[in-house]
Amino acid sequence: MGITSQIVEPLAREHVYKPLRGDALFIGRQTIYYTAPAILQLLHEYGIEPGIDPAAIEIDLSTVARTKEFVGEKLITDVSLMKLFGLTKVMALDHSSRENADLIHDLCYPVPKALCESADILIDGSTLDNVFTPSIVLQNFTRLLRPGGRMFLINAYSSFESAYVIMPPMWYVDYFVMNGFADCRVYVMLYSDQGCNVFSADLKEVHRLGIGMGFFPSARAGATIVFAEKGEASTSDRLPIQQHYRPPEDWQIYNANLSAMLTSKRPHLSRSNSDLFILDVQGGYRFINQNFIDDHDAAFARVRGRAKWLPRKIRRRLVKVRDYIWAS
Repeated sequence: MGITSQIVEPLAREHVYKPLRGDALFIGRQTIYYTAPAILQLLHEYGIEPGIDPAAIEIDLSTVARTKEFVGEKLITDVSLMKLFGLTKVMALDHSSRENADLIHDLCYPVPKALCESADILIDGSTLDNVFTPSIVLQNFTRLLRPGGRMFLINAYSSFESAYVIMPPMWYVDYFVMNGFADCRVYVMLYSDQGCNVFSADLKEVHRLGIGMGFFPSARAGATIVFAEKGEASTSDRLPIQQHYRPPEDWQIYNANLSAMLTSKRPHLSRSNSDLFILDVQGGYRFINQNFIDDHDAAFARVRGRAKWLPRKIRRRLVKVRDYIWAS
């Protein structure tokens, strides 16, 4: 498993907004796709003072199966990454000792009481999409976190790779809302030769649309980036019912919890690295541009403006896509 800029940059953004503190727990030992100079440059760009002397940064010699373009690179360890953010205790939990994890436990089964509320920061670099029971594992993530703890997750949202299961954006949103989390941010990241487009499952739209909240179908390779902050009274065992079948009593809980979550002032944590190229976006999902800004309406307007110079047949097709999106 590995951690790229898709999680490291949200960690930096979150640290600026609300400093990372306490104990960190990686789900599985992680390959961190940053060299020491690269991570120090990122921290400098965000105005973050390194939590350790750069000379103390450790080089990863234990993780396996790194991507081929990084073979031979002097990548930093997962422990050093979190210490650079100022955390002092950093551990890894895995189902086996293959990569020298500190804690051994199969998260498809309830975590022992001794591990409950043991972490302030939890990072998953693609576990949920590789287990048979992702809902149980997500519940265990919540149990592992202390109140006020935060989790950062990246998992597959397409079958282009080796995903065992694929969870849609609203699967995450519904769980965190129903269990009374203080906040959550769920992003869909889609890839092409042009780069990646990031879309946010907009919580205001979730509140406004209710049962009409759109899905996010795509034939492209993609991933979900998820952030969640556990509240003082958050639960772990409330299982949401999908919006089309949710009973009135659950909607009452859902809307009350969502209204509380909407008071958060947290900025967006993930961003695109290219202009908009995904057009078939249903209602409720918003394009996040390269500056972490919701640029959805302006981005689609720019695409429509460029379409005037396209052949008539292609323009007609784009209009159909636009009308479908607006009707969703």
